[in-house]
Amino acid sequence: MSNNTIARPITTWAELWASDRQVLNRVEVAALLGIDARTVTSGVESGSIPGLRIGRRILIPRQPLLDALGISEPAA
Repeated sequence: MSNNTIARPITTWAELWASDRQVLNRVEVAALLGIDARTVTSGVESGSIPGLRIGRRILIPRQPLLDALGISEPAA
């Protein structure tokens, strides 16, 4: 992915597996888990979902999220 393109939102597990993105936003994680984005925010703030706040944005690193959920990447 080049720096001058806007990434399409990831809303399904198939899109996540096909993507090379290493960071997701809270709306994408909410769509994957079938929960409200505010619940993801609460999870990040409580530490139950790995993530970090940069200004007003909440970013969730892909691999720590998968590790926390006990999910491994499918074999290529």
